[in-house]
Amino acid sequence: MTTAHQPLVLEIGQRLSSSEAKAFTDEIKHRMYARWNERIFGGAFMRDLEAGKLPMETIRLFWRHWYSYPVEINNFHLIIYQRHQGFFARHRELLTPYVGKISDELVNPSIPGHIQVLIKQGEAFGVTLDEMVNCEVFPECRALTEFGRGLVYEGSMIEWWARSLNEEMFGHWAKRWRQALLEKYNVKGPDLHYFQVHEEADLHEHEDGLMAHGQVARMVFETLLQDGLTWYRPGWSPEYCCLTNADYVAMFHDGIYKHSREVGHF
Repeated sequence: MTTAHQPLVLEIGQRLSSSEAKAFTDEIKHRMYARWNERIFGGAFMRDLEAGKLPMETIRLFWRHWYSYPVEINNFHLIIYQRHQGFFARHRELLTPYVGKISDELVNPSIPGHIQVLIKQGEAFGVTLDEMVNCEVFPECRALTEFGRGLVYEGSMIEWWARSLNEEMFGHWAKRWRQALLEKYNVKGPDLHYFQVHEEADLHEHEDGLMAHGQVARMVFETLLQDGLTWYRPGWSPEYCCLTNADYVAMFHDGIYKHSREVGHF
């Protein structure tokens, strides 16, 4: 069970010092790591994957439903670039890292960027492009995308960027997928390019100086705290947005696991 914490209190309009912003972000990330470790990495889907017990048909089912999420999230970042342009105009030091992140998604390792790696990874698993594009995504899996969409169109800046702190965790997630497939499923390294690309992009400086995507999100989030751009809707605190995004990732995994068992994959 999740360890109970006192809610992270953030007053509307409150400007935090640099050290206060760092401490606040450290704590919300600490809680985020705990949520991922409990509900995602500790969930049945990832436990079976890392033990080599998850059937390949379940992995293919996952990929058919996973495809639309990265595609849509990349689109959301383009919308955020336009909607938060005034913030980036005031903080030119953040513009290069954020534009670097967006361009990384679209052009590396070659145009059209990570989407092509996503497609090739599915094909390596035996999933056709038609199956990915036309998949009618399970509600439990679609919820992760729709949570992000809601924050783009209705949320405040701090709500979106609190959600985005999860990008770092996708780097750890990609690393664990890659290791499991290498060690337990004997998939060859070149056939795991999607996971390698996202592990590097989300966790490390890459491509001759592009900042890790997780670090970009942290820098923007801390700057919002220092500027006092902390307005959020009642019930939509930064902690809630950050941890609920993790919960939706867990729901995605659990949904695939449940449907896979229902159709007799294992």
